[in-house]
Amino acid sequence: MIKKINNIQILLNPWINNIPQKKICNITQYSAKIKSGDLFILLHKKKNTKKNHILKALKNKANVVLYETKKKKHGLCISTQFNTLIIYFKKLSYYIHQIYERFFNKPQKKIKLIGVIGTYGKTTVANLIAQWEKLINKKISIIKNLENTIDTYTQSNYDNINYKNSIQKKLYNLVKKKIDITIIEMSYHVLMQKQMSNLRFESIICTNLTNNLIDGQKNMFQQEKIKFSFLKNNAIKNIILNGDENIASNWIHKFKNKNVISVTIFKKNNVFHTKFWINVINIIYSTSRTKIFFNSSWGSGKLYSLLLGNFNITNILLAMTSMLLLKYSINILIQSSRFLQPIRRKMEKIQINQSPLFVINNVHLPQILYRALYSLKYYNCKKIWCILGYEEITNISTRKIIGNIIEKFSDFIVFINTHPHNKQEKLILHDILNECNKKNKFFIFYNIKQAIQFVFSQTNKYDIILVSEKEKKVKKIIKYINIISKNSSINI
Repeated sequence: MIKKINNIQILLNPWINNIPQKKICNITQYSAKIKSGDLFILLHKKKNTKKNHILKALKNKANVVLYETKKKKHGLCISTQFNTLIIYFKKLSYYIHQIYERFFNKPQKKIKLIGVIGTYGKTTVANLIAQWEKLINKKISIIKNLENTIDTYTQSNYDNINYKNSIQKKLYNLVKKKIDITIIEMSYHVLMQKQMSNLRFESIICTNLTNNLIDGQKNMFQQEKIKFSFLKNNAIKNIILNGDENIASNWIHKFKNKNVISVTIFKKNNVFHTKFWINVINIIYSTSRTKIFFNSSWGSGKLYSLLLGNFNITNILLAMTSMLLLKYSINILIQSSRFLQPIRRKMEKIQINQSPLFVINNVHLPQILYRALYSLKYYNCKKIWCILGYEEITNISTRKIIGNIIEKFSDFIVFINTHPHNKQEKLILHDILNECNKKNKFFIFYNIKQAIQFVFSQTNKYDIILVSEKEKKVKKIIKYINIISKNSSINI
């Protein structure tokens, strides 16, 4: 059983050796949530704010307040107020990761970690690994959305990092539940905040390293630099790279003392001459079940995929590679691949009776929309429709890009404008359509039910309709798909 280090003297022993013994029950950075016996960590703040936080800590009977100071030495000032020990700690922001790690008694030693980074596909890869583990009766967990719990970090001011929701606390709770493997989805912001710098990873999967075009060229180079630095400088046993990408292919031989694995679907067998590799040699696309023939350093085989899109073929292979590195049998993974399910709202498939195939992919950034529509061309379908949500596309250049994408890669496009008098929505729609030449490809409806009825009247079971809408509309669209499909089957 893993136990916390609940004595402040032992906890801070590597840095300060003159602290009296004091029991601590928990660590928090939320002054509003301080409970009796807690250690309250207060990073560098303005004087007025700082006083208010300390007063709250005293009022709520915190046992210890650890306070960031600019003094030259740790523990230079230690005082006691109302039975609360106040300790001044130099560069607390820098050491806070290690303090959390020590408090929870280094839980990473008892759990294997797989990290997933990349602009797209992190959630899909993590979900596929979890599904695979469940299919072969193993316990696994996923940690995601870490950046939502932490203040945004700006490179010019490291002291603004707020480690409010410690990864160590999450790992500690997972060890208590006897979880053996944990997958951590890591956004660029999480890497930039250096939250993961003290962790040791069994594998890091890079779904892709290409960044958003709308981020701006300067920011794109910065993101690439942060990702490379993370992969090079941290304790990572295996790095799994999507070798079809130019950035990844340039990086493959730059990571010394790390095992690099290349995964490719568009290149020749082991083109990078790595020790371990997987390469696709043939794909037979089908909306019901795609067949993926591959060679690898572990052997050859055939996978079955219920997921749509060639990018999801890469995601499946990346997930399988991480499992193979954990010594799972390639034959068991091949046999169980046919049961892997599409991820909710990420190329999620809905086809009832003889209805057309609806594909729900409700994030509509230009690159994601392009990837989704372009990948549907590989399937044997008559027409590709797109039901596109546009209300949140505030960037004018993004509207132009989206207009070009939908005109080039879809046969017909449906817009559902439920607020016809909204001037902003009219402007967005105008900007998108302004980039399109074939105006007869576009249909605008002011009612969701009418839009879905129209789509059903113009399509058949050989057509594919990509739905790229926000969740509120997606739920209603699915509702009418079910109703109309049921009525159609009754009429038949």
